[in-house]
Amino acid sequence: MPTLIRPFVFVLLFMSGAHSLACECRISGHVSKYLKTADIVFLGKVIFTDDDGTGTFAQKTLVHFEVEEAFKGLAAGVHDVWADPGSFTSCYAEYRRGERYLVFAYRGAKLPGDTAAMTIAPAGRSPKPLPPGIDAANPPIIYAAPECTGTLPVNEQTQKRVGAWLKDLRDYKKHAGKS
Repeated sequence: MPTLIRPFVFVLLFMSGAHSLACECRISGHVSKYLKTADIVFLGKVIFTDDDGTGTFAQKTLVHFEVEEAFKGLAAGVHDVWADPGSFTSCYAEYRRGERYLVFAYRGAKLPGDTAAMTIAPAGRSPKPLPPGIDAANPPIIYAAPECTGTLPVNEQTQKRVGAWLKDLRDYKKHAGKS
């Protein structure tokens, strides 16, 4: 192989390999698949996000949800949740302010076993200021809610699946409270 072509072949092979590490998923199966591994599950509305609008995952982002209905892992008095949508990973999820989501989230770095995410370093990025409502001396738990965790927007396209999952989650909650 000519010497000039080798670097291009290497770049093409590297890029195709990196793509295989990207977060590619299709939310499928029964809700129990996601419920069993998530630390918290709730229906909520995004009331704040500091996504910078670049459309990239090379940013540290926090999303604040107003909890409408909790199904797993949240105490009865909890009405809001902070989440990281997958900052610095290829599984970065975009949450839009004012929109509703059925959220399956994880505490710490734990994610579902079949999640393949490529992590990047936040090189050259300045940290964002703490969002309003976060006390640095007493910070809230920040849950991980990237793509591929079962989280779904509540909209026309997901109406059928979300409706069925909400029915199953309400049944789960009713029976979990009796055990």
